[in-house]
Amino acid sequence: MENTAKESEIIYENPVITWESEKRFLVSNVAYKGQTGTYRLFEQMTPAMNQEQLTKLYETEKQKGNPHPTDAPLIWAIATKSHELRNQNPEVSEKLRQFFRTGFRKYPNTLTRIAYEPSGKDKIIHNYRTSDEYSIDAEVVGSEGFVQDIPNKKVLEALLGTQDVSQINAVSQWINGTNSFLWRLNSKPSKKDERVAWFVANDNVFLLCLRGSLDGYPAFRVLKVD
Repeated sequence: MENTAKESEIIYENPVITWESEKRFLVSNVAYKGQTGTYRLFEQMTPAMNQEQLTKLYETEKQKGNPHPTDAPLIWAIATKSHELRNQNPEVSEKLRQFFRTGFRKYPNTLTRIAYEPSGKDKIIHNYRTSDEYSIDAEVVGSEGFVQDIPNKKVLEALLGTQDVSQINAVSQWINGTNSFLWRLNSKPSKKDERVAWFVANDNVFLLCLRGSLDGYPAFRVLKVD
């Protein structure tokens, strides 16, 4: 009997897509935690996730050598170096600037948490509940305002990795055409109150230290090259 079987004319293909095929930016000489490195910043952000979910994603993906979420100081360090390098490749720099602007308008989550204490200094926890967690004791509680008007600039160092307000505003102006604004608890809580640090760019570039830990939003994804 003649074999009339032939290949199906309707099939479903599900190729494995890895981060190597994703579009991303490469930024060199990024200063973070006292070291300098090269980082990939990926155009695709994470799905909307709360901080606990981001923590688990960080651990899973970093162990595999894959892109992962970041804390507030690292994404700000990448933005800062991108601003410094903006004249080296203007076309790419403009694309990167627009990516930051669009990304900050998605209310991105970070792996930075603030534990507001009823007395004494507050605690800023970066890379919250990951194997790379580190913390800084700082006086976070205070009035909100533009960064140049914040009386104690040390809180900016603890949150962003720098207290250079001229540089912070220069980066904000580059991304959004506005200065930076810090939003935080104005008075000590009656008991420990933990919040998540996040960004947003609209009327200003805001660093907000007030988000609930269960609120889900996208996050930037990065990968250290060296």
